[in-house]
Amino acid sequence: MRAWGTTSLAVAGVPPDRIRAIGRWKSTAWERYVRKNPTLLQALLFHGRSIHDPPFAFV
Repeated sequence: MRAWGTTSLAVAGVPPDRIRAIGRWKSTAWERYVRKNPTLLQALLFHGRSIHDPPFAFV
């Protein structure tokens, strides 16, 4: 799995540790894709939420 698969998983809200396991990376090499792709970076940091979404949902 490379950039496209990593992007798809991150956008789907898969946590970074699971992305690493699914991709069978032994290192943090997969994080290079994050730095090169703003959409992927946002998805990983905010678990699929927009930076404009409120941090908490009030019920």
